[in-house]
Amino acid sequence: MRTAPLFYAPPENIENNIIELPEKEAHHASSVMRMKAGEALVVVDGIGNGYRGHLEKVGRGKATITVQSVLRNFGEPDLRLTLAAGLSVGQKFDTTVEKGTELGVSRFVPLLTEKSKVNFKNADKAEARRTRLQRVALAAIKQSRRSYRPDISLPTTLLDFLEEREPEEYLIFFHCSPNSKPLEQLQFPDHPKRVTVVVGPESGSSVNEAE
Repeated sequence: MRTAPLFYAPPENIENNIIELPEKEAHHASSVMRMKAGEALVVVDGIGNGYRGHLEKVGRGKATITVQSVLRNFGEPDLRLTLAAGLSVGQKFDTTVEKGTELGVSRFVPLLTEKSKVNFKNADKAEARRTRLQRVALAAIKQSRRSYRPDISLPTTLLDFLEEREPEEYLIFFHCSPNSKPLEQLQFPDHPKRVTVVVGPESGSSVNEAE
């Protein structure tokens, strides 16, 4: 059986079991995939819901879907995973968000570390970077058939991130040192609900950050 194609619509486009796809998504359905009225599809809203339905109307940049069923946490893992990663030069964090989203990460925190070699003193520049990363995450949830678009935090320091982290989260800090333990030796709690993974940029974390 052919897997139903998946599209995205924000929550405000969904009302009374009727979904209006955004213009770009409607164009993709009609002009790229050549879908016809009556065909089955899945729509995700970015906040954890998957809507199974069929095309009611499609064409000229518009597509209307009639919802047949709603699945909460469609395509989502049970674990809420936060990835706090040191920022790198260039577009490498885009790849981190893309692949992390496909693997099930729920939140990304770009870290300004001592070895990051980047800074975001300009608030507009930082917000523009987050907006681009949000677009990357949206494309990745469609690719991996998830329903929740990960949260993208503004860049922050490791200290500030640790101070605001929720205490019930299980924390794993990746760092090369004589005292480090292999991952397979870590003792995880049974069925953890929240896990935070902290990694540095390519050159790793400093001794001060590890301490």
